[in-house]
Amino acid sequence: MNQSEFRPKALRRHRLFESRDVDETRELISRVMQPHSLAPFGDGGGRSHMDFVKIGRIGLGTIGFGSGMRVDVDAVDGYYLMMFCVAGEAEVCAAGRTVRVDARQGVIRAPGEPFSARLSPGCEQMVLRIEPEALGGDDALVGASDAGLVQFTSGAMRAWQQQLKLVASSPELLASACANAKVGAHVESLLINLLTAGPFDVPAPRVRQAVMPAFIRRAEDEMIARLATPLSLAELAAAVGVPVRTLCAGFLRFRQTSPIQYLRQLRLDHARQTIRATAAHVRIADIALDCGFTHFGRFAQSYRERFGELPSQTVRKR
Repeated sequence: MNQSEFRPKALRRHRLFESRDVDETRELISRVMQPHSLAPFGDGGGRSHMDFVKIGRIGLGTIGFGSGMRVDVDAVDGYYLMMFCVAGEAEVCAAGRTVRVDARQGVIRAPGEPFSARLSPGCEQMVLRIEPEALGGDDALVGASDAGLVQFTSGAMRAWQQQLKLVASSPELLASACANAKVGAHVESLLINLLTAGPFDVPAPRVRQAVMPAFIRRAEDEMIARLATPLSLAELAAAVGVPVRTLCAGFLRFRQTSPIQYLRQLRLDHARQTIRATAAHVRIADIALDCGFTHFGRFAQSYRERFGELPSQTVRKR
């Protein structure tokens, strides 16, 4: 399959934004993906865009930049990220290796893993955000290499890409998957089963340790002590005395999420308790700031996703 054959026209109906501003582009992408840095090169000044839609526990999207772009990610934030190109090409650096990404091969990064990418001018990425719960909560996707390279030239992965192409290019199928929970669950199951039947084999469920590693509890204590202050993944790992990869693997196994996502949940829970316990004259923005949220719009979005209502809709103390 060549690049021109993959036309995700159904996703075009789910456009999140278009922008010529790099800072705005970074901010808007970070609302549905992880925080990252962007550095354009080449002519620059073009229009960036992102299309994105969720089907169950899988997010599908495309990202295009108006010029060549360097992308740096400190850590994938609590989900599996898969990328390949539907136009142009990219070089992805991960685990000390540099791999070429195009329409014939992509990469997958696990929660907590860093990477950087250099995207060619005119490159458009296909990105998938896969929640660990869709894989049974286990560290299931084991790459064919440390860089997480996956090829779509034959076998289950070619079938997977063909099914993804069908979903992304059929407005009727995508609309049905979004509107009908049963159809959405079927599409999610098909994509997950094909993905894990390829180079990323799902091992038999492993017996969980009877005793949780002590560093998990130390990390949780550190999070609680620093709810109101910035805390990076590297700082947290250093505070508990383990490598970042060990910390992420431990949280994925015993808490079924990433450390940063777990910290966000603690902060959201604390914010909700505080909102309920305070009178209406106390500003919610101040509560969010005291709970470690510096971006109120992102806080409100995360709050609604976790509790099913906006912070302003939570019943407060009379």
